Amino acid sequence: MRNSPEGLRNTLLIARRQLGAIRQDGTVLFLLGLVIALGLVAVVGARHHATGATEQRDRYQAMVDRQWVEQPERHPHRVIHYGFLVFREQAPLEFVDPGVSDYAGTSIYLEGHRQNTANFGEARHSTGMTRFGRLTPASVLALLLPLLVVVAGFAAVSAEREGGTLGVLLTQGATPAQILAGKVLATGAVGALATLPVALAVGVMAGPGLDSPASVTRLGVLAGIYGIYLAGWVLVTVLVSAVRTSSRSALAQLLALWVVICVATPRVAASVAGALYPLPSRAELTAQVEQALNEVGDSHRPDDPFFNALREEYLERYQVGAVEDLPVNWRGVLSRESEALTSRVFEDHRQELVKGHLRQNGVMAWSGFLSPYLAARDLSMGIAGSGPEAMEAFLAQAEAHRYTIIQRLNELHIREIQNENDRAQRLSREHWGQFPVFATEPPPLGGALADRPVSLAALGLWIGLPLTGLGLARRRLALIGTERSS
Repeated sequence: MRNSPEGLRNTLLIARRQLGAIRQDGTVLFLLGLVIALGLVAVVGARHHATGATEQRDRYQAMVDRQWVEQPERHPHRVIHYGFLVFREQAPLEFVDPGVSDYAGTSIYLEGHRQNTANFGEARHSTGMTRFGRLTPASVLALLLPLLVVVAGFAAVSAEREGGTLGVLLTQGATPAQILAGKVLATGAVGALATLPVALAVGVMAGPGLDSPASVTRLGVLAGIYGIYLAGWVLVTVLVSAVRTSSRSALAQLLALWVVICVATPRVAASVAGALYPLPSRAELTAQVEQALNEVGDSHRPDDPFFNALREEYLERYQVGAVEDLPVNWRGVLSRESEALTSRVFEDHRQELVKGHLRQNGVMAWSGFLSPYLAARDLSMGIAGSGPEAMEAFLAQAEAHRYTIIQRLNELHIREIQNENDRAQRLSREHWGQFPVFATEPPPLGGALADRPVSLAALGLWIGLPLTGLGLARRRLALIGTERSS
Protein backbone atom coordinates (compact mmCIF):
# COMPACT_ATOMS: atom_id res chain seq x y z
CA MET A 1 0.00 0.00 0.00
CA ARG A 2 1.50 3.32 -1.05
CA ASN A 3 2.01 5.97 1.59
CA SER A 4 0.48 9.42 1.24
CA PRO A 5 3.73 11.23 0.21
CA GLU A 6 4.12 8.84 -2.71
CA GLY A 7 0.49 9.28 -3.68
CA LEU A 8 0.84 13.06 -3.55
CA ARG A 9 4.00 12.88 -5.66
CA ASN A 10 2.22 10.78 -8.29
CA THR A 11 -0.69 13.22 -8.34
CA LEU A 12 1.63 16.19 -8.82
CA LEU A 13 3.60 14.41 -11.52
CA ILE A 14 0.41 13.68 -13.44
CA ALA A 15 -0.71 17.29 -13.01
CA ARG A 16 2.68 18.50 -14.24
CA ARG A 17 2.45 16.17 -17.23
CA GLN A 18 -1.01 17.49 -18.07
CA LEU A 19 0.13 21.11 -17.76
CA GLY A 20 2.97 20.32 -20.15
CA ALA A 21 0.46 19.04 -22.69
CA ILE A 22 -1.66 22.16 -22.22
CA ARG A 23 1.36 24.43 -22.76
CA GLN A 24 1.93 22.79 -26.12
CA ASP A 25 -1.67 23.46 -27.18
CA GLY A 26 -1.73 26.82 -28.92
CA THR A 27 -5.52 26.99 -28.81
CA VAL A 28 -5.61 26.82 -25.02
CA LEU A 29 -2.87 29.43 -24.68
CA PHE A 30 -4.68 31.75 -27.08
CA LEU A 31 -7.98 31.37 -25.20
CA LEU A 32 -6.19 31.85 -21.88
CA GLY A 33 -4.73 35.15 -23.03
CA LEU A 34 -8.03 36.21 -24.56
CA VAL A 35 -10.03 35.50 -21.40
CA ILE A 36 -7.50 37.33 -19.23
CA ALA A 37 -7.54 40.32 -21.59
CA LEU A 38 -11.34 40.40 -21.72
CA GLY A 39 -11.52 40.06 -17.94
CA LEU A 40 -9.17 42.98 -17.37
CA VAL A 41 -11.00 45.10 -19.95
CA ALA A 42 -14.29 44.22 -18.25
CA VAL A 43 -13.00 45.21 -14.81
CA VAL A 44 -11.50 48.52 -15.96
CA GLY A 45 -14.51 49.36 -18.12
CA ALA A 46 -17.02 48.45 -15.42
CA ARG A 47 -15.16 50.46 -12.78
CA HIS A 48 -14.94 53.47 -15.10
CA HIS A 49 -18.62 53.18 -15.93
CA ALA A 50 -19.59 52.87 -12.25
CA THR A 51 -17.43 55.82 -11.24
CA GLY A 52 -18.94 58.01 -13.94
CA ALA A 53 -22.46 56.98 -12.99
CA THR A 54 -21.81 57.63 -9.30
CA GLU A 55 -20.36 61.07 -9.97
CA GLN A 56 -23.31 61.93 -12.19
CA ARG A 57 -25.85 60.82 -9.61
CA ASP A 58 -24.06 62.64 -6.79
CA ARG A 59 -23.98 65.81 -8.89
CA TYR A 60 -27.67 65.63 -9.72
CA GLN A 61 -28.65 64.74 -6.15
CA ALA A 62 -26.68 67.72 -4.85
CA MET A 63 -28.40 69.93 -7.43
CA VAL A 64 -31.85 68.63 -6.45
CA ASP A 65 -31.11 69.09 -2.73
CA ARG A 66 -29.88 72.63 -3.37
CA GLN A 67 -32.98 73.48 -5.39
CA TRP A 68 -35.17 72.18 -2.57
CA VAL A 69 -33.46 74.30 0.07
CA GLU A 70 -33.38 77.38 -2.17
CA GLN A 71 -37.13 77.39 -2.83
CA PRO A 72 -38.74 80.80 -2.27
CA GLU A 73 -41.49 81.39 0.24
CA ARG A 74 -44.31 79.05 -0.72
CA HIS A 75 -47.56 77.58 0.41
CA PRO A 76 -46.84 74.07 1.81
CA HIS A 77 -49.35 72.42 -0.50
CA ARG A 78 -47.59 74.04 -3.43
CA VAL A 79 -44.39 72.41 -2.22
CA ILE A 80 -46.16 69.05 -2.08
CA HIS A 81 -46.86 69.30 -5.80
CA TYR A 82 -43.39 70.73 -6.49
CA GLY A 83 -41.90 67.31 -5.71
CA PHE A 84 -38.26 66.24 -5.80
CA LEU A 85 -35.96 63.53 -7.16
CA VAL A 86 -34.01 60.94 -5.19
CA PHE A 87 -31.23 58.76 -6.60
CA ARG A 88 -30.20 55.24 -5.69
CA GLU A 89 -26.66 54.93 -4.36
CA GLN A 90 -24.52 52.26 -6.03
CA ALA A 91 -23.18 49.41 -3.91
CA PRO A 92 -19.34 49.16 -3.76
CA LEU A 93 -19.28 45.86 -5.69
CA GLU A 94 -22.06 46.66 -8.12
CA PHE A 95 -19.52 47.23 -10.88
CA VAL A 96 -18.54 43.54 -10.63
CA ASP A 97 -22.11 42.36 -11.14
CA PRO A 98 -24.67 45.06 -12.03
CA GLY A 99 -27.47 42.54 -11.64
CA VAL A 100 -30.86 44.10 -12.30
CA SER A 101 -29.70 47.67 -11.70
CA ASP A 102 -29.48 48.45 -15.42
CA TYR A 103 -33.17 47.63 -15.76
CA ALA A 104 -34.60 48.74 -12.42
CA GLY A 105 -33.89 52.45 -12.73
CA THR A 106 -31.72 54.83 -10.75
CA SER A 107 -34.03 57.66 -9.65
CA ILE A 108 -37.59 58.29 -8.52
CA TYR A 109 -39.60 61.47 -8.68
CA LEU A 110 -41.38 61.85 -5.35
CA GLU A 111 -44.54 63.95 -5.08
CA GLY A 112 -47.78 64.10 -3.18
CA HIS A 113 -50.82 61.87 -3.78
CA ARG A 114 -49.03 59.35 -5.97
CA GLN A 115 -46.27 56.73 -5.96
CA ASN A 116 -44.04 56.79 -9.03
CA THR A 117 -41.76 54.07 -10.38
CA ALA A 118 -37.99 54.24 -10.83
CA ASN A 119 -36.75 55.86 -14.02
CA PHE A 120 -33.63 56.10 -16.14
CA GLY A 121 -32.60 52.46 -16.16
CA GLU A 122 -29.58 52.36 -18.45
CA ALA A 123 -30.84 49.44 -20.55
CA ARG A 124 -33.94 51.46 -21.43
CA HIS A 125 -31.84 54.26 -22.90
CA SER A 126 -29.13 52.29 -24.69
CA THR A 127 -28.58 50.98 -28.18
CA GLY A 128 -29.56 47.51 -29.28
CA MET A 129 -25.97 46.27 -29.01
CA THR A 130 -25.72 47.51 -25.43
CA ARG A 131 -28.97 45.86 -24.46
CA PHE A 132 -27.65 42.57 -25.84
CA GLY A 133 -25.20 42.43 -22.97
CA ARG A 134 -22.62 44.62 -21.32
CA LEU A 135 -19.23 43.05 -20.69
CA THR A 136 -18.81 42.84 -16.92
CA PRO A 137 -16.47 40.91 -14.62
CA ALA A 138 -19.40 38.71 -13.66
CA SER A 139 -20.15 37.76 -17.26
CA VAL A 140 -16.50 36.89 -17.88
CA LEU A 141 -16.36 34.70 -14.76
CA ALA A 142 -19.71 33.03 -15.30
CA LEU A 143 -19.71 32.57 -19.09
CA LEU A 144 -16.21 32.74 -20.59
CA LEU A 145 -14.08 31.04 -17.93
CA PRO A 146 -16.12 27.81 -18.10
CA LEU A 147 -15.42 27.68 -21.83
CA LEU A 148 -11.70 28.00 -21.16
CA VAL A 149 -11.88 25.20 -18.60
CA VAL A 150 -13.70 22.99 -21.10
CA VAL A 151 -11.12 23.59 -23.84
CA ALA A 152 -8.24 23.04 -21.42
CA GLY A 153 -9.56 19.82 -19.90
CA PHE A 154 -11.83 18.01 -22.35
CA ALA A 155 -9.00 15.70 -23.42
CA ALA A 156 -7.44 15.32 -19.97
CA VAL A 157 -8.28 11.60 -19.60
CA SER A 158 -9.70 10.71 -23.00
CA ALA A 159 -6.44 11.63 -24.77
CA GLU A 160 -4.58 9.24 -22.45
CA ARG A 161 -7.00 6.49 -23.42
CA GLU A 162 -6.76 7.27 -27.12
CA GLY A 163 -2.96 7.38 -27.01
CA GLY A 164 -2.70 4.13 -25.07
CA THR A 165 -0.89 5.81 -22.17
CA LEU A 166 -3.69 5.46 -19.64
CA GLY A 167 -2.99 1.77 -19.09
CA VAL A 168 0.73 2.51 -18.89
CA LEU A 169 0.17 5.04 -16.11
CA LEU A 170 -1.93 2.53 -14.22
CA THR A 171 0.58 -0.30 -14.52
CA GLN A 172 3.45 2.00 -13.51
CA GLY A 173 1.94 2.60 -10.11
CA ALA A 174 -0.46 5.50 -10.52
CA THR A 175 -3.89 4.81 -9.07
CA PRO A 176 -7.13 5.94 -10.78
CA ALA A 177 -7.73 8.41 -7.95
CA GLN A 178 -4.26 9.93 -8.43
CA ILE A 179 -4.77 10.22 -12.18
CA LEU A 180 -8.12 11.94 -11.80
CA ALA A 181 -6.82 14.21 -9.03
CA GLY A 182 -3.83 15.21 -11.16
CA LYS A 183 -6.06 16.02 -14.12
CA VAL A 184 -8.36 18.07 -11.87
CA LEU A 185 -5.39 19.98 -10.44
CA ALA A 186 -3.97 20.77 -13.87
CA THR A 187 -7.31 21.85 -15.34
CA GLY A 188 -8.09 23.88 -12.22
CA ALA A 189 -4.68 25.53 -12.44
CA VAL A 190 -5.51 26.84 -15.90
CA GLY A 191 -8.80 28.26 -14.61
CA ALA A 192 -7.02 29.77 -11.60
CA LEU A 193 -4.36 31.29 -13.84
CA ALA A 194 -7.06 33.04 -15.84
CA THR A 195 -9.00 34.09 -12.74
CA LEU A 196 -6.11 35.50 -10.71
CA PRO A 197 -5.43 38.65 -12.81
CA VAL A 198 -9.14 39.42 -12.96
CA ALA A 199 -9.53 38.90 -9.20
CA LEU A 200 -6.54 41.12 -8.46
CA ALA A 201 -7.91 43.83 -10.76
CA VAL A 202 -11.28 43.65 -9.01
CA GLY A 203 -9.58 43.98 -5.62
CA VAL A 204 -7.58 47.00 -6.76
CA MET A 205 -10.52 48.71 -8.45
CA ALA A 206 -12.89 47.99 -5.56
CA GLY A 207 -10.36 49.15 -2.96
CA PRO A 208 -11.61 52.76 -2.56
CA GLY A 209 -15.18 51.55 -2.02
CA LEU A 210 -14.29 48.88 0.55
CA ASP A 211 -14.47 51.28 3.47
CA SER A 212 -15.87 48.81 5.99
CA PRO A 213 -15.27 45.19 7.12
CA ALA A 214 -18.69 44.28 5.72
CA SER A 215 -17.62 45.36 2.21
CA VAL A 216 -14.41 43.35 2.45
CA THR A 217 -16.42 40.35 3.61
CA ARG A 218 -18.73 40.74 0.63
CA LEU A 219 -15.73 40.67 -1.71
CA GLY A 220 -14.40 37.49 -0.06
CA VAL A 221 -17.77 35.73 -0.20
CA LEU A 222 -18.20 36.77 -3.84
CA ALA A 223 -14.80 35.26 -4.67
CA GLY A 224 -15.82 32.06 -2.87
CA ILE A 225 -19.06 31.74 -4.83
CA TYR A 226 -17.31 32.04 -8.18
CA GLY A 227 -14.56 29.72 -6.95
CA ILE A 228 -17.14 27.01 -6.20
CA TYR A 229 -18.89 27.59 -9.51
CA LEU A 230 -15.66 27.27 -11.52
CA ALA A 231 -14.52 24.28 -9.46
CA GLY A 232 -17.72 22.56 -10.51
CA TRP A 233 -16.87 23.16 -14.17
CA VAL A 234 -13.39 21.69 -13.60
CA LEU A 235 -14.83 18.56 -12.00
CA VAL A 236 -17.49 18.13 -14.69
CA THR A 237 -14.91 18.60 -17.47
CA VAL A 238 -12.57 15.93 -16.09
CA LEU A 239 -15.51 13.62 -15.39
CA VAL A 240 -16.81 13.81 -18.96
CA SER A 241 -13.28 13.31 -20.28
CA ALA A 242 -12.95 10.22 -18.10
CA VAL A 243 -16.18 8.55 -19.19
CA ARG A 244 -16.20 9.38 -22.90
CA THR A 245 -14.43 7.09 -25.34
CA SER A 246 -12.93 9.90 -27.43
CA SER A 247 -11.80 13.47 -26.96
CA ARG A 248 -14.03 14.65 -29.79
CA SER A 249 -17.16 13.27 -28.16
CA ALA A 250 -16.09 14.71 -24.79
CA LEU A 251 -15.68 18.17 -26.30
CA ALA A 252 -19.03 17.99 -28.07
CA GLN A 253 -20.80 16.91 -24.90
CA LEU A 254 -19.17 19.61 -22.78
CA LEU A 255 -19.97 22.36 -25.29
CA ALA A 256 -23.57 21.17 -25.45
CA LEU A 257 -23.68 21.20 -21.65
CA TRP A 258 -22.36 24.78 -21.58
CA VAL A 259 -25.05 25.88 -24.05
CA VAL A 260 -27.78 24.22 -21.99
CA ILE A 261 -26.54 25.58 -18.66
CA CYS A 262 -25.51 29.10 -19.64
CA VAL A 263 -27.76 29.96 -22.59
CA ALA A 264 -30.84 27.79 -23.03
CA THR A 265 -31.98 27.11 -19.47
CA PRO A 266 -31.84 30.75 -18.30
CA ARG A 267 -33.96 31.87 -21.25
CA VAL A 268 -36.47 29.04 -20.87
CA ALA A 269 -36.68 29.58 -17.10
CA ALA A 270 -37.41 33.29 -17.57
CA SER A 271 -40.18 32.48 -20.05
CA VAL A 272 -41.68 29.85 -17.73
CA ALA A 273 -41.58 32.23 -14.76
CA GLY A 274 -43.37 34.91 -16.78
CA ALA A 275 -45.99 32.45 -17.99
CA LEU A 276 -46.67 30.97 -14.54
CA TYR A 277 -46.79 34.29 -12.72
CA PRO A 278 -47.66 37.05 -15.19
CA LEU A 279 -47.37 40.62 -13.98
CA PRO A 280 -49.75 43.43 -14.93
CA SER A 281 -48.57 45.98 -17.45
CA ARG A 282 -48.10 49.58 -16.35
CA ALA A 283 -51.42 50.52 -17.95
CA GLU A 284 -53.23 47.66 -16.19
CA LEU A 285 -51.64 48.52 -12.86
CA THR A 286 -52.58 52.17 -13.23
CA ALA A 287 -56.19 51.22 -13.95
CA GLN A 288 -56.29 48.94 -10.88
CA VAL A 289 -54.89 51.67 -8.66
CA GLU A 290 -57.35 54.26 -9.98
CA GLN A 291 -60.25 51.91 -9.28
CA ALA A 292 -59.02 51.28 -5.74
CA LEU A 293 -58.57 55.01 -5.14
CA ASN A 294 -62.15 55.66 -6.19
CA GLU A 295 -63.35 53.14 -3.62
CA VAL A 296 -61.54 54.53 -0.57
CA GLY A 297 -62.75 58.10 -0.78
CA ASP A 298 -62.27 61.41 -2.59
CA SER A 299 -61.51 64.53 -0.56
CA HIS A 300 -62.60 66.72 -3.49
CA ARG A 301 -66.13 65.25 -3.55
CA PRO A 302 -68.54 67.10 -1.20
CA ASP A 303 -70.72 64.05 -0.50
CA ASP A 304 -67.90 61.56 0.10
CA PRO A 305 -68.91 59.40 3.13
CA PHE A 306 -65.43 59.03 4.59
CA PHE A 307 -64.53 62.71 4.51
CA ASN A 308 -68.03 63.74 5.61
CA ALA A 309 -67.57 61.57 8.70
CA LEU A 310 -64.12 63.06 9.23
CA ARG A 311 -65.54 66.59 9.06
CA GLU A 312 -68.23 65.76 11.63
CA GLU A 313 -65.56 64.26 13.91
CA TYR A 314 -63.48 67.46 13.83
CA LEU A 315 -66.48 69.72 14.33
CA GLU A 316 -67.51 67.71 17.37
CA ARG A 317 -63.95 67.54 18.76
CA TYR A 318 -63.47 71.32 18.65
CA GLN A 319 -67.12 72.18 19.36
CA VAL A 320 -67.60 74.44 16.31
CA GLY A 321 -70.29 74.66 13.67
CA ALA A 322 -68.22 75.06 10.49
CA VAL A 323 -64.78 74.00 9.28
CA GLU A 324 -63.84 77.67 8.83
CA ASP A 325 -64.06 78.04 12.63
CA LEU A 326 -61.65 75.18 13.37
CA PRO A 327 -58.41 76.15 15.16
CA VAL A 328 -56.56 74.05 12.59
CA ASN A 329 -56.55 74.35 8.82
CA TRP A 330 -59.24 72.05 7.43
CA ARG A 331 -57.70 71.88 3.95
CA GLY A 332 -54.47 70.67 5.53
CA VAL A 333 -56.37 68.00 7.44
CA LEU A 334 -58.03 66.84 4.23
CA SER A 335 -54.66 66.68 2.47
CA ARG A 336 -53.08 64.71 5.31
CA GLU A 337 -55.89 62.14 5.55
CA SER A 338 -56.15 61.86 1.77
CA GLU A 339 -52.39 61.24 1.59
CA ALA A 340 -52.67 58.49 4.20
CA LEU A 341 -55.48 56.80 2.27
CA THR A 342 -53.89 57.01 -1.16
CA SER A 343 -50.49 55.92 0.18
CA ARG A 344 -52.01 52.75 1.62
CA VAL A 345 -53.62 51.99 -1.72
CA PHE A 346 -50.40 52.54 -3.63
CA GLU A 347 -48.40 50.51 -1.13
CA ASP A 348 -50.86 47.60 -1.20
CA HIS A 349 -50.58 47.37 -4.97
CA ARG A 350 -46.80 47.71 -4.83
CA GLN A 351 -46.62 44.85 -2.36
CA GLU A 352 -48.73 42.69 -4.68
CA LEU A 353 -46.28 43.49 -7.45
CA VAL A 354 -43.40 42.55 -5.16
CA LYS A 355 -45.07 39.22 -4.42
CA GLY A 356 -45.32 38.57 -8.15
CA HIS A 357 -41.63 39.31 -8.59
CA LEU A 358 -40.79 37.00 -5.69
CA ARG A 359 -42.77 34.17 -7.29
CA GLN A 360 -40.91 34.66 -10.56
CA ASN A 361 -37.61 34.79 -8.71
CA GLY A 362 -38.55 31.53 -7.01
CA VAL A 363 -38.93 29.83 -10.38
CA MET A 364 -35.53 31.14 -11.44
CA ALA A 365 -33.97 29.97 -8.16
CA TRP A 366 -35.30 26.40 -8.53
CA SER A 367 -34.05 26.44 -12.12
CA GLY A 368 -30.59 26.73 -10.60
CA PHE A 369 -30.67 22.97 -10.08
CA LEU A 370 -30.74 22.65 -13.87
CA SER A 371 -28.41 25.58 -14.47
CA PRO A 372 -25.74 26.30 -11.86
CA TYR A 373 -25.09 29.48 -13.86
CA LEU A 374 -28.44 30.79 -12.58
CA ALA A 375 -27.56 29.80 -9.01
CA ALA A 376 -24.15 31.49 -9.19
CA ARG A 377 -25.57 34.67 -10.73
CA ASP A 378 -28.39 34.83 -8.18
CA LEU A 379 -25.89 34.63 -5.33
CA SER A 380 -23.53 37.01 -7.09
CA MET A 381 -26.22 39.69 -7.44
CA GLY A 382 -27.21 39.35 -3.81
CA ILE A 383 -23.64 39.60 -2.54
CA ALA A 384 -22.76 42.50 -4.85
CA GLY A 385 -25.83 44.43 -3.69
CA SER A 386 -27.45 44.59 -7.12
CA GLY A 387 -30.16 41.97 -6.74
CA PRO A 388 -33.93 42.51 -6.82
CA GLU A 389 -34.08 42.90 -3.03
CA ALA A 390 -31.69 45.88 -3.23
CA MET A 391 -33.97 47.56 -5.76
CA GLU A 392 -37.04 46.82 -3.64
CA ALA A 393 -35.25 48.26 -0.60
CA PHE A 394 -34.56 51.44 -2.56
CA LEU A 395 -38.22 51.74 -3.59
CA ALA A 396 -39.41 51.11 -0.03
CA GLN A 397 -36.96 53.63 1.45
CA ALA A 398 -37.88 56.21 -1.17
CA GLU A 399 -41.58 55.73 -0.43
CA ALA A 400 -41.00 56.05 3.32
CA HIS A 401 -39.04 59.25 2.70
CA ARG A 402 -41.73 60.60 0.38
CA TYR A 403 -44.50 59.93 2.91
CA THR A 404 -42.51 61.56 5.72
CA ILE A 405 -41.85 64.71 3.67
CA ILE A 406 -45.42 65.03 2.39
CA GLN A 407 -47.00 64.56 5.81
CA ARG A 408 -44.62 67.09 7.38
CA LEU A 409 -45.72 69.56 4.74
CA ASN A 410 -49.34 68.73 5.53
CA GLU A 411 -48.68 69.33 9.23
CA LEU A 412 -47.21 72.72 8.36
CA HIS A 413 -50.35 73.41 6.36
CA ILE A 414 -52.52 72.42 9.31
CA ARG A 415 -50.61 74.37 11.98
CA GLU A 416 -49.08 77.34 10.18
CA ILE A 417 -51.68 78.32 7.57
CA GLN A 418 -54.92 80.01 8.62
CA ASN A 419 -58.29 78.93 7.24
CA GLU A 420 -59.09 82.42 6.00
CA ASN A 421 -57.41 83.36 2.74
CA ASP A 422 -55.61 79.99 2.72
CA ARG A 423 -54.09 80.00 -0.76
CA ALA A 424 -52.59 83.46 -0.50
CA GLN A 425 -50.43 82.60 2.51
CA ARG A 426 -46.75 81.60 2.35
CA LEU A 427 -44.22 79.97 4.66
CA SER A 428 -40.70 81.21 5.21
CA ARG A 429 -38.04 79.47 3.13
CA GLU A 430 -36.22 78.57 6.37
CA HIS A 431 -38.60 75.63 6.74
CA TRP A 432 -37.22 73.85 3.66
CA GLY A 433 -33.77 73.39 5.17
CA GLN A 434 -35.25 71.54 8.18
CA PHE A 435 -36.43 68.51 6.20
CA PRO A 436 -34.46 65.20 6.30
CA VAL A 437 -32.08 64.25 3.48
CA PHE A 438 -32.65 60.99 1.62
CA ALA A 439 -30.13 58.18 2.13
CA THR A 440 -30.25 54.54 1.07
CA GLU A 441 -29.36 51.55 3.20
CA PRO A 442 -28.50 48.36 1.22
CA PRO A 443 -29.69 44.96 2.50
CA PRO A 444 -27.16 43.21 4.76
CA LEU A 445 -25.02 40.36 3.44
CA GLY A 446 -26.51 37.87 5.88
CA GLY A 447 -29.99 38.60 4.62
CA ALA A 448 -28.92 38.29 0.99
CA LEU A 449 -27.56 34.77 1.64
CA ALA A 450 -30.37 33.72 3.98
CA ASP A 451 -32.93 34.63 1.31
CA ARG A 452 -31.22 32.31 -1.20
CA PRO A 453 -31.18 28.82 0.32
CA VAL A 454 -32.26 27.23 -2.97
CA SER A 455 -29.41 28.80 -4.92
CA LEU A 456 -26.92 27.79 -2.22
CA ALA A 457 -28.21 24.22 -2.36
CA ALA A 458 -28.06 24.19 -6.17
CA LEU A 459 -24.44 25.37 -6.12
CA GLY A 460 -23.59 22.73 -3.53
CA LEU A 461 -25.15 20.06 -5.73
CA TRP A 462 -23.07 21.38 -8.65
CA ILE A 463 -19.99 20.29 -6.69
CA GLY A 464 -21.43 17.15 -5.13
CA LEU A 465 -22.70 15.42 -8.27
CA PRO A 466 -19.44 15.49 -10.28
CA LEU A 467 -17.48 14.40 -7.19
CA THR A 468 -19.76 11.37 -6.96
CA GLY A 469 -19.38 10.80 -10.68
CA LEU A 470 -15.58 10.91 -10.40
CA GLY A 471 -15.80 8.22 -7.72
CA LEU A 472 -17.63 5.98 -10.19
CA ALA A 473 -15.19 6.89 -12.98
CA ARG A 474 -12.31 5.86 -10.73
CA ARG A 475 -13.74 2.33 -10.60
CA ARG A 476 -13.94 2.19 -14.37
CA LEU A 477 -10.31 3.25 -14.64
CA ALA A 478 -9.38 0.63 -12.08
CA LEU A 479 -10.90 -2.04 -14.35
CA ILE A 480 -8.73 -0.78 -17.21
CA GLY A 481 -5.67 -1.17 -14.98
CA THR A 482 -6.71 -4.68 -14.00
CA GLU A 483 -7.17 -5.72 -17.62
CA ARG A 484 -3.80 -4.20 -18.50
CA SER A 485 -1.94 -6.06 -15.76
CA SER A 486 -3.60 -9.37 -16.59
